[in-house]
Order: sequence, then C-alpha cells, then structure tokens
Amino acid sequence: MTTPHSSPERSVVDRTLSILAAFDPDSRTLSLSDISRRCGLPVATVYRIVNKLHAWGALERSADGGYSIGLRLWETASLAPRASHVVDAAHPHLVALHQQTSASAVIAIRDGCESVCLAFVGDDSHHGPCGPGERRRLPLHATAVGLILLAHAGETAQQEALVPPLRACTPATVTDVSELRRGLVRVRREGHALVHGTFTPGRSSHAVPVRDARGSVVAAIGVVGPPESVQPARTAPHLHAAAAAIARGLRADGFAWTEMGA
Repeated sequence: MTTPHSSPERSVVDRTLSILAAFDPDSRTLSLSDISRRCGLPVATVYRIVNKLHAWGALERSADGGYSIGLRLWETASLAPRASHVVDAAHPHLVALHQQTSASAVIAIRDGCESVCLAFVGDDSHHGPCGPGERRRLPLHATAVGLILLAHAGETAQQEALVPPLRACTPATVTDVSELRRGLVRVRREGHALVHGTFTPGRSSHAVPVRDARGSVVAAIGVVGPPESVQPARTAPHLHAAAAAIARGLRADGFAWTEMGA
C-alpha cells in the first residue's frame, strides 16, 4: 500500500539509479552538468545525490571536479553470485582455451536483451574479469555467445530481445527477426553457434552453452578471432571440454541459476 512517504522514496531511488547509469565505457568521468544533462535532472538535484554517493564511496571525485564510479560500488557489485561463481569456475579453463586455440576466450551471461562479458582472456595479455578496454555489454543477436544465451532464454526474453529494428553492427549482422528465430532453433538443435563478422569485421566467433547443476544454461563460453583461428573442427572439442569442466565446477559448488527476465 502506498503511504505518503513511499512515493518520494521511490523517486529518490529512481533518480539515484539514473545518475549511476549515466556512466558508461565511453564516459567514465563526468561533471555535474554532464550527469544532469544525461539524466534530465536539475543540477541542484544531481549535486545533492552525488554528494551522498561520494560520501558513501559509490562515486569518486577527481582533482578537476569530475566524478567516476567508486571502488566501493565495484566491491559491492563483485559480490553478485551469478557472476562470481561463474568467473571462479571458468577462469582457468578460459586460459587453457586461449592457449589451445590461439583465439581470445570469453564467458558471458545474459542480462535482459544484452550479453554481459564476465571474463576475457586474449592476446592483449588481459586475464580475468572484463577490463576497462573490453566491451562488457553486447546485443544478443550480434555475437555467438549472445545467440547461445538467446536460444536458451524463455519466449518472453526472446520477444523482448528481437523487437525490430535490430542494430546492424556490421553489414554481416543478421537483423531479420524471422531469420534470427530460425537460427535460434538451429543453435538449440546443434548445441553451438558460429558467426563471421557480425559484430566486428574480419572476426569470427564460436560458442557453446554452460549449464548448472539442474541443466539450465547459465552462461556461454566462446572464442573470438580471425577466421583461420576459429575453425569449428578445431575449436569445438576445446569449447565443449571447457564448458563441461566449468559445469562440473558449478555442480561441485552447488550452484543453481535463478533466471532473471525469462
């Protein structure tokens, strides 16, 4: 039941979340006016909320007055069980997968209509959780890991993710919903997804599902690289072995997925 005080409280929460959402990989440091413009909130409101976030440690302030995401927020986010369990189980196998295939290895989960990179091991010597240089969130329809996650999502999630117009990341990106739905059926039937140049020109990706103790698909593991490095006959055995090893680690940990937005 709504009380006289509950609506303003929710409104404050909404405004606070919109301020945090103003930051993205291309805008890591923002001024108060930047945040105000991105959120559509008055500068005075932004100033008041940002000060509280800064005092708690969710935001950090640089010498020139700009704000960025604070370590305390990162520490809190790192506690998310569906990410931390999967990363812990996957990391050594991503390293091995990169060594075996010479392609970059990645593991991702679905969050709404996007895939979220949890960990990446590639030729840039980056190992571990996706770093600042990596694109964490990608459209599901444009990558192999995304197609795996979308193929095993519920019908509602698929409908939400396949609302046209879909973004064409490259000329090779499939944006026709009917064609994508046929592709998802094939991905479920064949147990893997393979794409060429659909997100980055000249790059191919090959991915398979990772399942939890109940058999639910909780993540997708894949390799990304030039077409000569991503040959299914060579990458498939390593991908399936890595996915099975990660699944065993999740089962040993008793991890079971709670699907969000199925």
